[in-house]
Amino acid sequence: MRTFVVLIALWAGTVAAHEVHHTIAATNAVSIALNYADGSPFAYEKYELYPEGKDVPAQVGNTDAAGRVVFIPGDARQWRLKAFSADGHGVDLRFASPAAQGNAAVAIDAGVGPSRTALALLGLGLILALFGAYQLFGKRRP
Repeated sequence: MRTFVVLIALWAGTVAAHEVHHTIAATNAVSIALNYADGSPFAYEKYELYPEGKDVPAQVGNTDAAGRVVFIPGDARQWRLKAFSADGHGVDLRFASPAAQGNAAVAIDAGVGPSRTALALLGLGLILALFGAYQLFGKRRP
């Protein structure tokens, strides 16, 4: 009987080694939503999140189903997010955390900039301008 009690006591010590504890807390987290150009979420793609001046990422993982990266900024104020898919799409974004800007409810829109249509028209205009300059100055006849 003593042997049985000793074995149970020894076995009970190993049971605690398999526990996983958890804590649930409401904090001021930063959420970044990434989308493809067609509006679909940049879902389940790899990302790396770096605090300013660091070469080792503070967080790595995959975006969620809605294309979001969520993190708690802590003391770091400037961040760099590198998100990329297997087919080469991605973003390399530098930003200040909203808490560093003095308001945790600020939304940062990283998609601000010229539309794809404007960029295509700009490219077409540059090509036509270069062709016109070549025709005017490049093909001089003696």
